[in-house]
Amino acid sequence: MQLRLEGHTLSAVKQVTQLSAPTIISAVKAFRAGGWAAVTVNPRRGRPAAQTSAFGPSLELALLRHMLSGDGPAAWNVNQVVLWFKEHGLVVGRTGILQWCRRIGLYLPDQTLPPGLLGHKCYRLRSFTLRLDPGHYQALGCRPVSRVAIDSRGAIHWRLHASDALQASDHLALWRPLVDASHKPTTLLLAGASTLQRLPEIAAWLQQRSGSVALQEPEGTDATDTPARPTTRHPLLSPQSSESPPMTLTHLQRLEAESIHIMREVVAETDNPVMLYSIGKDSAVMLHLAMKAFYPSKPPFKLLHVDTRWKFREMYAFRDRMAKELGLELLVHINPDGIEKDINPFTHGSAIHTDIMKTDGLKQALDIYGFDAAFGGARRDEEKSRAKERIFSFRSGQHRWDPKNQRPELWKLYNARKHKGESIRVFPISNWTELDIWQYIYLQNIPIVPLYYAAERPVVHRDGTLIMVDDDRMPLKPGEVPLMKKVRFRTLGCYPLTGAVESEAATLPEIIQEMLLTTTSERQGRVIDHDSAASMEKKKQEGYF
Repeated sequence: MQLRLEGHTLSAVKQVTQLSAPTIISAVKAFRAGGWAAVTVNPRRGRPAAQTSAFGPSLELALLRHMLSGDGPAAWNVNQVVLWFKEHGLVVGRTGILQWCRRIGLYLPDQTLPPGLLGHKCYRLRSFTLRLDPGHYQALGCRPVSRVAIDSRGAIHWRLHASDALQASDHLALWRPLVDASHKPTTLLLAGASTLQRLPEIAAWLQQRSGSVALQEPEGTDATDTPARPTTRHPLLSPQSSESPPMTLTHLQRLEAESIHIMREVVAETDNPVMLYSIGKDSAVMLHLAMKAFYPSKPPFKLLHVDTRWKFREMYAFRDRMAKELGLELLVHINPDGIEKDINPFTHGSAIHTDIMKTDGLKQALDIYGFDAAFGGARRDEEKSRAKERIFSFRSGQHRWDPKNQRPELWKLYNARKHKGESIRVFPISNWTELDIWQYIYLQNIPIVPLYYAAERPVVHRDGTLIMVDDDRMPLKPGEVPLMKKVRFRTLGCYPLTGAVESEAATLPEIIQEMLLTTTSERQGRVIDHDSAASMEKKKQEGYF
């Protein structure tokens, strides 16, 4: 379930867990229906996994001692483990050995890796963790953290260390035997190689072996490829053979690639783009995608927040903090006519407030700064008028949208040509769903406004909606008393027009589980969507985003 929540495909989960597709599908359906408690684990029939009639804990410990002692072969693979059992008078099949390896976390490759560099002996280096019983670690006198080298024939060379913190000497203890046993130039492929090369002891060893040893980053893992964000560790999948097709992308990776392509296309085809930043979860994902799309440079456009003066206080604090941390230029525009007339959702109602402070405010900002393209975080699954809008949505010189006059977008080809005075609203995450957004936030560790997490907050019941009392500007009706309830927000806007939902989801996995079970749209809590029939489409035709 954890792998599916992280966006892995069914085939990848089958490969890691060795479970059948029907088993995985049944577990996912049970989880969606009733959470973790509904996922049943059926007891295995017959012997426990990786146990033959004579393969018990004592023999397992003896094998581990032999593998770690250095008395056996220099490199281990499945066939050599089978031979070791035969020498001890036991017949243990390859399937049983592979099950045992998976159970303890030992990675013994069952197929060869692609050949290394031409004329070189090539090793791919990794770290891994053994999952042993505490008594095994004590008996072996070692820690579970190890360093592994896999050669082009699929054999494994490994070494356990006494400490979790690997020092330069620990790395060299594995590298030296590999290089000494090789009779030709050796290349060591290691993620983080550029950092290790700066350590004095390793630098001196490389200088001493100059011409015979090369330490370098594997292809595609250079530190400059992606922004410096915390990463999530994923299970180690079996290596692909040289004849195998490349691994397909997960659906989240495809969505990410599509969004980045759209952003780069807009920057290439327009003169003065801007990203609308409304501080919500969709804006957080868009901002993260923009940082990735143009890394290591900053995004070549500014952020624009069309403020109504009625956002949640936590949203304002988060907005300023993110702009400062990322070093981006943030423009804030408030409709001066709205300030002069003191337009607010209580006195004038949601329709007038939205029209003047949001729609007119946005059109003013686009005209003042001369922006000809604006990125927005609208998604097709949110609301029916957004479902029929193209990714490149063209607006007239008066910022009006004609839903009956939209350009085709065949094969993900986008026509950004426009007449003078026209502008484009662009929706890079249009094809994402609310669940996709939450899964991506979880996987990429993207910061979001704390209002999305459940907490005790003061709310009042109004027209079937829980409205949070965020400051003393909110007038209370006679007899109305705020109650402390554990609530969170699925969508964020002006606090008098945004309904909360009662929830216990205080972490991202809990929010994802809640999304799997929900049957209502997130915009059900937005008061402005219920002003009148087809109110959102009318607002969009008038210039609302």
